[in-house]
Amino acid sequence: MPSNPTGGQSDSGRTSTGGSAAQLPSGNRLARDSVSRPSQIPAGNEGGIRKRPVDIPSQRPSRSDAGNFLGVAGGIGAGVALGGAAANQTGQLPANRFGEGRLPAPPQQRPNWNARSLNRDYKWRERVFKRNDAWNERANQRQAGREDFQKNRDERWDNIQSRREDRQNFRDQRREDWQQYREDLWDYRADRAEEIWDNVRDFYDDVFDDAWWGYWGWGTWWPGYYPSDPWWWWSNATWNSLEDFISAPADPTFVDYGVNVVFEGDSVFVDNQPVSAEQYEKPIVEAAANVKQPPPPLPPSDPNQSKEWMPLGVFALAQEDRGDPVMFFQLSINQQGIISGAFNSTISNDIRPVAGQAEKTSPRASWRIGDNTETIFETTLGNLTQDVSPIAVHFGNSRTQTWLLVRMPKPAPAGQSQKLPQVPRVPPPLESPKT
Repeated sequence: MPSNPTGGQSDSGRTSTGGSAAQLPSGNRLARDSVSRPSQIPAGNEGGIRKRPVDIPSQRPSRSDAGNFLGVAGGIGAGVALGGAAANQTGQLPANRFGEGRLPAPPQQRPNWNARSLNRDYKWRERVFKRNDAWNERANQRQAGREDFQKNRDERWDNIQSRREDRQNFRDQRREDWQQYREDLWDYRADRAEEIWDNVRDFYDDVFDDAWWGYWGWGTWWPGYYPSDPWWWWSNATWNSLEDFISAPADPTFVDYGVNVVFEGDSVFVDNQPVSAEQYEKPIVEAAANVKQPPPPLPPSDPNQSKEWMPLGVFALAQEDRGDPVMFFQLSINQQGIISGAFNSTISNDIRPVAGQAEKTSPRASWRIGDNTETIFETTLGNLTQDVSPIAVHFGNSRTQTWLLVRMPKPAPAGQSQKLPQVPRVPPPLESPKT
């Protein structure tokens, strides 16, 4: 169990004031209920009126405020408390039978299959089935690793937590303990990412695909599918492609929150040097709070046209130490550094837009969920090119916690084998952001 009852790490938590965050109006809450929308149905079903598929597997709990983590709609105090509860949240994914010696049901036997596969062609089905086969193969290979991590998790995490208190002394004295601490932390994060992939598998491939955006995404309805790449939004950006697209600096900036950027009280320690929290946070928090909500990130209608948005990928948001991944982001960026995308809570079925801004000179990036200007997510564009990276979550002026973003692999193109990720155990090079 985590030593901190709020679920946040001892290095990054500030005393909570229990303040109230701005709440989203109820009209902005979109959930996958049986609400009819005009259809954007592919060829063969034109002119129809389609009801939103109720695709929530029976194993998932009904919608409740328990899934409203991070103060998205319930205020900072509620977000901190529920964020802590998320660390111990288990069993919210569709029934996973690894422990019972059998794999989860294949896609065509899941409750949402009929709605999800409606009017899909053989290439789409091939991608879905190959992806499921790849995850099954990985599950068989990962059995020993899963069991070992679960057996030793608490001891490893407690060791990391106890050494966090001494990390500044390690660094000041240039002791070998410093590098060993960071290596052990990233080794744990790698195992944590593997666990998250084990749990998510291919259950949520329908989140942030073309049907999701066309039927129940937060944006206005847009015509038709993009059958050549239904999972366009899942594409990940390399630094080279991102550098060219937004004219970013030649070298990426990787920030290790909780290591070289540490939040303590009213100060932020950047490379062990104190900076006032207001000086460090204010520009990036205000950028996310004040940016106008951009439109949904859509692929170009003609693949030969230049694209307005570059997908950064789909990420699970989870606590570092434990807990099921139940919150997901799709993030995209335009050439001006504006961030768009969506948030989807798979426990509460809460769907909201994302709005943010990247600083091209740092380049730090931040975003908010919907109209909530109190809970702000901060990282760097360099971090967002990684499969797993730490992220700072700011709960107003009262608390900052370090969480993890774990990239969800995109379904392979038709005719190609599905490649699943392997987390590198070597931490990325440290470079502190400019303030």
